[in-house]
Amino acid sequence: MTLVMVIFEQSLLHVPLMLGAYISYSLLKASDISLETAYVVGAITGSTMLAHVQHMQIIFVLPLVIIASCLGGAIVGMISSTLTQKLQISHLLSCIITFGLFHGINQFIVPAYYSLSTYTNPLAAFDYMPQYPEFPLLCMTAILLIGLLYILGRTELGCAYAVYGNNPLFFANYGISTSYVFVTGIMMANALAGLSGYLFAQSNNFVELNMGLGKLLLCITALLLGKICMRMRFTFSVGVPVTGTVAYFTIQQLLIKVGLNLKYFTALQAFVLVCFVTYMHYMHPQQSSHDVLGI
Repeated sequence: MTLVMVIFEQSLLHVPLMLGAYISYSLLKASDISLETAYVVGAITGSTMLAHVQHMQIIFVLPLVIIASCLGGAIVGMISSTLTQKLQISHLLSCIITFGLFHGINQFIVPAYYSLSTYTNPLAAFDYMPQYPEFPLLCMTAILLIGLLYILGRTELGCAYAVYGNNPLFFANYGISTSYVFVTGIMMANALAGLSGYLFAQSNNFVELNMGLGKLLLCITALLLGKICMRMRFTFSVGVPVTGTVAYFTIQQLLIKVGLNLKYFTALQAFVLVCFVTYMHYMHPQQSSHDVLGI
């Protein structure tokens, strides 16, 4: 039972990040490495807000902290996507510039390690499960976000994200603002990454400036697992990031259970991805790994 709860708790902490990665990587097909930056910035802005609203009732603290973390991530996305659209440079270069900008800002604002243990944990507001006090609110947050993404996929904006990923020139041909579609999509994806950063920081009671390291590899691996499990390639489905997240942490925890040192897990992920890309290249040359991963 403990193993199952650990898997679900880790999955719930990363669901917002995976939903954001699904928007940017699978729908927009953008090389959005600013997700890692947004993850850290969201943790910092959410934790800073937490420090300033400690005097308020707990019922008001969590919404304010969530808004702050999402806003921090969205700012990262706004800067990187605006650089891409206005300067007409690759989004990869925009993300690298954004990373450098915020890396310096983050070091100026907070120390390398920032403890949250002295603050009241807003995720533990419900005491229905004393052994896992954060679980109820994490479940509610994940269900709400999954529902909102499901609804988004059935709106014109959600369809526009999928269209952009397959043909970015479509909107220009019909007089629709390509910048609006791209910027809002990247901002939304980074806002979700920022929220996930705060949830992870709050659950572990600290913010660390390098906590975003390796999250992109996590996202790519989980999206791959999700698409394999769902056997879907092009259809908009919120089940892909959710299933992939659960599958990822199930495999991770099982490997830990059999004695794998967690410090080797990142190398194992990279090896699996190399094997997959190699298989796609030689066995299915007509269908690239780009088609399956959406990145």
